[in-house]
Amino acid sequence: MELGVDFADVSGALADFRGVGRRFEIVAEHEGVLVVDDYAHHPTEIQATLRAARFYGKRIIAIFQPHLYSRTKFFADEFANSLRLADEVFVTDIYAAREQPIEGVTAQDIVERMSSANAYYVPDKSDLASIIFPRIESGDVIITLGAGDIRQVALDLAAAFSGVVSDSVQVPSKP
Repeated sequence: MELGVDFADVSGALADFRGVGRRFEIVAEHEGVLVVDDYAHHPTEIQATLRAARFYGKRIIAIFQPHLYSRTKFFADEFANSLRLADEVFVTDIYAAREQPIEGVTAQDIVERMSSANAYYVPDKSDLASIIFPRIESGDVIITLGAGDIRQVALDLAAAFSGVVSDSVQVPSKP
């Protein structure tokens, strides 16, 4: 090839490439259900991720953990608009990172702006897997979104599918 690299070497390297961690990273696949984790923590990133997921033509369940109080306050409307691309949305408390809480700013603000029967505020992220697991149907795409520790919910759901449940969550049996 033009750069002196053999095509077979390039092809082999690309065949083994699994993508970048936490960018539309498939955490589990089980009986037609796909569990994905993504680092998206800005409305534009969330929109791009949910549009990519829509490619599958399946029901999308988004689980969002806002990152930073200041970002949540500034982008609450934009977060709500982006999350509307999902069929069901679960929003949990803000991952503060380096910030102190801002009085009057909560993740519930995003859900209230969605004014949808399919958007839910779940303050304690450790409750998410047990709330969402019974709702999952074959063919669903479940996406955890955020720069904080929301990936743990994807891992808890993956563990629930395999019958191995972490100590952090109690998952009921799926009917």
